[in-house]
Amino acid sequence: MTSSPLESIDIDRLLAPDARRTPEMAGLWDWIQNEDAKDPAFNQTLTPAEFRALQFRLSQKWNRDLPDVAEARRFTIPGLMDAPPVNVELIVPHQARPGALLQAHGGCWAFGNLDSHQRFKRLLAIETGTALLSVDYRLAPEHPFPAALEDMQAAWRWLLEQARTEAAFKGPLAVTGDSAGANLALALTLREQDLRRPAPQAALLFYAIYSDDLDSPSYQRFATGYGLTRELMQRCFTYYAPDEGPDAARHDPLVSPIHASEAALARLPPLFLNAASLDVLLCDTLDFARRLDAVGASYELALHEGVHHGFMQFSAYLEEARRAIMLAGNFYKRTFPARA
Repeated sequence: MTSSPLESIDIDRLLAPDARRTPEMAGLWDWIQNEDAKDPAFNQTLTPAEFRALQFRLSQKWNRDLPDVAEARRFTIPGLMDAPPVNVELIVPHQARPGALLQAHGGCWAFGNLDSHQRFKRLLAIETGTALLSVDYRLAPEHPFPAALEDMQAAWRWLLEQARTEAAFKGPLAVTGDSAGANLALALTLREQDLRRPAPQAALLFYAIYSDDLDSPSYQRFATGYGLTRELMQRCFTYYAPDEGPDAARHDPLVSPIHASEAALARLPPLFLNAASLDVLLCDTLDFARRLDAVGASYELALHEGVHHGFMQFSAYLEEARRAIMLAGNFYKRTFPARA
């Protein structure tokens, strides 16, 4: 019997009072706080639109020294049914293999756009060796669930159509995302499988939102002081799935995949999961992995200790971010070996 990736993880040690940032992460965190505090809107009470604009401004420091790619092209595709058109960006690395990764950016379902993750997207395309289609999905709270998921479905079905006729896409079609983007990537996979439609052949999911439980041990241990806070996650759930109560949308498996049925989880394609140890969402990943173990699903798990939620955005400054992207690329290439 294959051992579980969870067997080597000591959750009590990870949540202990002496859990610390790595020296590199500690130095970067001090610099981040100093830089962010220079913005006049920092620490102010902001509307969703104002907070979104602030988050975008703050994200620009991560998108320096962009890696060279063969193509970076933006265009619009049809929305799902009566939904508006969807803006996307196709990033193609040099010597790309056939196929594509559909990517959803992080940002609590409420922040981010085609520019916010530029360096991260390019590095991921390069490490996997495949084209990446990034989706500028509609944002909450103006567009709550399921608007973002519908935009992801529209982009996925567009990719499938391209694969019928375009040689560049006639290869593995997978999905990826970070944080809320990973949540959307997994929700898309669950949704298309439930509809008995062609679904992604693999998913790369980085420090994802899997659960609506905001009282888990990691939410309590890392509630403040580590970038993503419990208060912000409360706000994000209110934006994306505002109804509360036993029948609220936030309990839907397409919002909180931890609630997916055993049958749905067993049907999932190979998954690559990672987690940051200093993250309110740490237990989301570990709890979801336990559910995958229970149904015998195929997955790998990489735990990155001493770093914060969102650390893969810091690749221009943080070695662990570059290592995380490399590990994801290695998983992709093992899952889809290049044809001779």
